[in-house]
Amino acid sequence: MSGRGKKHIVAGKPGAVLKKTKSAKAGLQFPVGRVYRLLKRGNYADRIGPGAAIYLAAVLEYLCAEILELAGNAAQENKKARILPRHIQLAVRNDDELNKLFSCVTIAQGGVIPNILSQLLPKKTVRDAASREQEVTVLLLSVQKNIDVRMSERGKKTTKLRPVPNKTKSAKAGLQFPVGRVYRLLKRGNYADRIGPGAAIYLAAVLEYLCAEILELAGNAAQENKKARILPRHIQLAVRNDDELNKLFSCVTIAQGGVLPNVLPELLPKKTILLKPPHKYVQSQEF
Repeated sequence: MSGRGKKHIVAGKPGAVLKKTKSAKAGLQFPVGRVYRLLKRGNYADRIGPGAAIYLAAVLEYLCAEILELAGNAAQENKKARILPRHIQLAVRNDDELNKLFSCVTIAQGGVIPNILSQLLPKKTVRDAASREQEVTVLLLSVQKNIDVRMSERGKKTTKLRPVPNKTKSAKAGLQFPVGRVYRLLKRGNYADRIGPGAAIYLAAVLEYLCAEILELAGNAAQENKKARILPRHIQLAVRNDDELNKLFSCVTIAQGGVLPNVLPELLPKKTILLKPPHKYVQSQEF
């Protein structure tokens, strides 16, 4: 802060009153005077009124307050005491209006929105109450046995606790594809001088989405052909019958995929009316 325009009260001067700033008069926290000075310096128009700076400062303050409130809620949900770019990304993308406003904005180190297709999730098996109760009793007995063993061996040796395994990068990003392996291969390939960790997450998410989309369409093709196994033929049908995937894989040849069934109408046999001979009221087809 340069401090220009500030006047302090001189002690002993009667009637000296501290002037209120433009931000205080407008009831804002953002500096209206600085916004007005930058607007005039930018030469956006021939004449700029003071109300424009007040309006712009109010809009910026409202946007910052809205984003910080949503990002703070995201940080609390993740049990963090500091707002990170990841929380700002979650706050912006989970709000319809802010997502529309920041549609062309990329937040550095923000990651992606966690999205796991239902086809990739493990199926939950329904178990009855008796089996659950049996599992609980077995678990309690094993815990009691471990406690007894540890109490008996306490005088002999000290037991070491196993270290808690760290969560993988794929689990943190909510993906099934290996983010660490993608990051290692990206760095090994020397595609750029510097590669951020967000690139590996984004690439793994794109690959996972493409695989899930192709597998879903190929599975539908396999069901239509009454097959229980997805073959290269089904992948070929799935890719070539979808406009977007066909455009993406236009230069790709799928091995053992075959071609799309396409028979010209001129090559199809003409349908002829067949009647059981002899029939005395119908002439022959030759005449």
